[in-house]
Amino acid sequence: MLRRYRCRACRAVIVVGPRGLARRRCYSAGAIALALSMYARGQTSRAVRAATSPARVVGGSAVERWSTLVRWIEAARRGEFFGLWAHCALGRRSVAERVMLTLAARAGHSFGADLGESAFAGAAIAS
Repeated sequence: MLRRYRCRACRAVIVVGPRGLARRRCYSAGAIALALSMYARGQTSRAVRAATSPARVVGGSAVERWSTLVRWIEAARRGEFFGLWAHCALGRRSVAERVMLTLAARAGHSFGADLGESAFAGAAIAS
């Protein structure tokens, strides 16, 4: 839950949330990184949603496709996540893969380690 505070001196509003929460998102940077890495490795958006989202009741249009995942991929394409800029001509899975690999590299991914776990750690460093 996000809390808002107003400075009594200058009247500025400060929004405070849990550590690791991605800017302007309701999910942590680690959760977004894991979701993108699952999608990059071939999981369906439905499977990614089941593993990532705490909501268990979904609307009719969300049964087969998770629009939040698509929004995250498009945000990564525009350079709004983790200071990364994905190429516009790439497909969605390729964008997700590029984000996963870059975050894993930021975490110092070692050969043989799980890329999803390394991307999670890299997201914590990048956020």
